[in-house]
Amino acid sequence: MQTQPREMLISRLGSIESDLSGASSMISDVQNKIACVESAMGSLQSRLVTVRGQGYAAMGHLEKGIDLLVKKWAETGPLVKQTYYSNLQPLTSQINMLENETRRLRTQTNLGSIGLNESALLRLATESSNLRARINSEAAKVSNPVNQLAAGVNAIDRDLKVAETSLRLFSQAAFPLKPDESPVLAIEGKIMSGQKNEGTLYFTNRRFVFEGKKEIVLEKKLFIATKKKTERTVAIDQPIGALQEISKGRVGLFAWTGIYARFKPGSGMQETPFDVKGWEADVITRFYSYITGGEADRDIAQTRGTPVQTTESIQIVRCPSCGGPYSREIFRGQTAVQCEYCGTQIIIH
Repeated sequence: MQTQPREMLISRLGSIESDLSGASSMISDVQNKIACVESAMGSLQSRLVTVRGQGYAAMGHLEKGIDLLVKKWAETGPLVKQTYYSNLQPLTSQINMLENETRRLRTQTNLGSIGLNESALLRLATESSNLRARINSEAAKVSNPVNQLAAGVNAIDRDLKVAETSLRLFSQAAFPLKPDESPVLAIEGKIMSGQKNEGTLYFTNRRFVFEGKKEIVLEKKLFIATKKKTERTVAIDQPIGALQEISKGRVGLFAWTGIYARFKPGSGMQETPFDVKGWEADVITRFYSYITGGEADRDIAQTRGTPVQTTESIQIVRCPSCGGPYSREIFRGQTAVQCEYCGTQIIIH
């Protein structure tokens, strides 16, 4: 006879426990957000100093972005923390008290004391619901300004990860950078033409390079490779201006996300697809626009304290050997061309 009422009481106890657990989670979430933002104020600056020291000069917005975040946190952080410690954290003790009462009621209900628990259950349900509503209100007062800062922190963190990953991949590259080059982006991917090698797509302010990777077995024992090495081969090496477009699209037979690199007719290159992750395709198209729009050169020059190099400085190019003019398009980032008349290599300054 008492099975149904007992089950109903247990269900209502579960709802109370859920309210209290949710209220506790809100307080913990706010505390974690404050700690993450505060920690980021120092770590972001430290990471930026490291990548700059390793030669990454692109993304000039990072300094300004971090400085702005630090300034905003200095202005809002003290009030945010005061509000948390004064109005929100103390409510944890009330949650603990109500959780203890709920546990006692659950124990009594399991032992069969049902009638005596109904009034206490009603009071607990009301108090836990009201407490959760109050905590939700107080948490919003703290979370709103912290969330705005956290969004900025996450954006800077994503760009720093791009810089850090790019530097790591550039350090593994088999090809050297030229004197006027600076690393901008490197992402691992797979070329979907030819032998379809895994490798890395490299973008500098001057060039686009794809370097394929191939594992070479040096030693075997019982048909098992015991010694291997990775061989890196440059499959594509083109001035950045030889690219006509980079677009996101489907590659392969199973709708893999990737990019299509389309080259200008004068480059002698065919359209080439690459298999990369979806978010990486977005990063590539973003950074390609960043480079070709000239913003990368401006950032790099400002970071290094050097004059900005522009394509407008290139005028009529003549062969130093035969004096013949070079009539074909000179691509952005191109450092040398071959004379159409005598075959002499013409260095472009």
